[in-house]
Amino acid sequence: MVVAHLMEPEGWPAEIVRGFPSALFAVLAGISLSIMGSRGVREGGAALAASRHGIIVRGAILIVLGEMITPFAGTINVVLTAFGICYIALACAPRWHARTLMVVLTWTIILSAVCHVLDATVGVPSQALAGAYPAFAWASYMLIGVLAHRFIVGSARAQALTVAVGLPLAVAGAVARNTIDVVAAVSSDKLSVIIPMMLIDPVTHSGALIDLVTTAAGALAIVSLCLLAHRGTRTGWAGRLVLPLQAMGSMSLTVYVCHVLSAGHFLTDDAPLRMPVLGTATILFTLALATIIRLRFDHGPLEWALRRLVRTATDQNRPGRTIPGLT
Repeated sequence: MVVAHLMEPEGWPAEIVRGFPSALFAVLAGISLSIMGSRGVREGGAALAASRHGIIVRGAILIVLGEMITPFAGTINVVLTAFGICYIALACAPRWHARTLMVVLTWTIILSAVCHVLDATVGVPSQALAGAYPAFAWASYMLIGVLAHRFIVGSARAQALTVAVGLPLAVAGAVARNTIDVVAAVSSDKLSVIIPMMLIDPVTHSGALIDLVTTAAGALAIVSLCLLAHRGTRTGWAGRLVLPLQAMGSMSLTVYVCHVLSAGHFLTDDAPLRMPVLGTATILFTLALATIIRLRFDHGPLEWALRRLVRTATDQNRPGRTIPGLT
């Protein structure tokens, strides 16, 4: 993420930071959604209702936070609003059967591609359906994350298979971006050419079929690689070596907001394309600060605040209150 915003490399190495970081962020959000909903799914009843309520409140808070930091983000497209919308829309998803998840996922992928076609031709009814973070595309990533939590996270065999399939698909997507001439198709002004091209558009953040499938495959491959690597770094020197990365991952919301606010001041329309000194300093400082916080606390400051707000809003033990004028 930091590399993509502040120190994007040239040539083929740049493809690594185009589309894949945001897709990974969204897939991980889907895994988190499944984890947060798991207790309610197991217990049902009041626990299930409380779980869904908490997810909806979390989504609303993310929308507010996203709108609050957007004016200070410079040229960065803030993703929190899209995540908030998807959390609210998918609050019931953790309880769905795998078959239901697959059916809904198929429809969100189709609708994402259709919205991209509409955006390129007649327009969409809401900008939430287009732009850098189209809602149906991000809902698709999160549904993929929910499925990944069920079928990949706990299985080394599934992780190895995901790496074997996902990495080639991700590479194919990166190649497609540089070989399929989308600009020529759009400039032809022929709907018979534009519509098929927009449906499969490989350009990152488009939400079209090639973009969605290949970036999701890359994200799943990265998650699987990390899980496989974690099996060998749970103890000893290897575990201590990756502690800064684990610390940063445990407070991703804090890291993201701090990065947006710190980099947004420099990322203006006339800013240089690459700021390697700022990017390197951001990464090193974030690793150090996250490690210090993690050694003392279980959560980052924004994660802690978010948990407290959700708990306060969903507390079922608060006493009743009589308000004059209300019966």
